[in-house]
Amino acid sequence: MISKARLFPTMAAFCCALLPGCADFSRGPTSAPPDSGADVLGDASAPEGGALSFATAVHPLLIAACKGCHAVGQQAGETQLLFTGDAATDYPTVSRLVDTSAPAASRLLSKMSGNGHGGGTVYAATTPEYQTILQWIQQGARP
Repeated sequence: MISKARLFPTMAAFCCALLPGCADFSRGPTSAPPDSGADVLGDASAPEGGALSFATAVHPLLIAACKGCHAVGQQAGETQLLFTGDAATDYPTVSRLVDTSAPAASRLLSKMSGNGHGGGTVYAATTPEYQTILQWIQQGARP
């Protein structure tokens, strides 16, 4: 039988090994920081004068970071935010979490930055990904 003194470190190590499957608590920028001179929007930028779209600019970012947990049968499969992988199907679900009248206050951005999100910070406010999603909301959050 394992003593209580040895059980806690063993359980803590086990739990920490499970965390990488979902948004981890230390995830930071996945690309160059905004101050580095790199294009903040990267390949997701809109054409000259055009608005960002959910399908091309936002959905790929959310799928890459969120679908591992936010899908039926996954760790966050009982939440309001579930991804299918299809932009047209996922758009109505995501759009319920945005507020085009106060973009920075959108629930999507709040959760992504770690506020009340069980998976911790997905994209901090200083990341290009966060800024792309914020800009999409500011532009009217079009599909």
